[in-house]
Amino acid sequence: MVSDTSLDGGAKVFNFKRFWRDWLVAFIPILPVLLMVYILIIYPNLRYEMSQYNELNEIYRSLNATTFRYGLILSGLVSSFLAFLCAALYDTYKTRFAEVTKVPAKLISKQINNRMAPRSVMISVEFELDFELENKEIKRFNVKPNQFSMVFENNTGILTYREHSKSIFVDFDVLEING
Repeated sequence: MVSDTSLDGGAKVFNFKRFWRDWLVAFIPILPVLLMVYILIIYPNLRYEMSQYNELNEIYRSLNATTFRYGLILSGLVSSFLAFLCAALYDTYKTRFAEVTKVPAKLISKQINNRMAPRSVMISVEFELDFELENKEIKRFNVKPNQFSMVFENNTGILTYREHSKSIFVDFDVLEING
């Protein structure tokens, strides 16, 4: 029996294929809100504070357009960051609370993949299990080393996983050991 209380099973927490769609959904409402805050609240206060000083009128005139552009750019960057954060949290939340699926399955292969980043000495090791479900569908999971070492090829049992934007391995209860 392979059991682990972690939800990610050694895999990445969110799926980047869906991430950009979720980011855009979060970015669209955040950007106008931040722009309105800047244009209606922050920028008029900056103008008022600067116009109180008569000797600064010349500096104010030269900085007026620059200050406004700076505020717009800053609003765009902040809203982009907030949208990134919202999209990541949304996908993590959906994956964490996705419904658990339990199906009979057979472990058909185990693989250890070594990956090296370009122009780097760092090597990452991924442990991968491939299961064949009752309906002949193949499910592939990245798992932790202790989960990988506890099961063997051709074992049959009950596969437990979560699925939102990707499949997350939870557990595999071995019922029958074959060869």
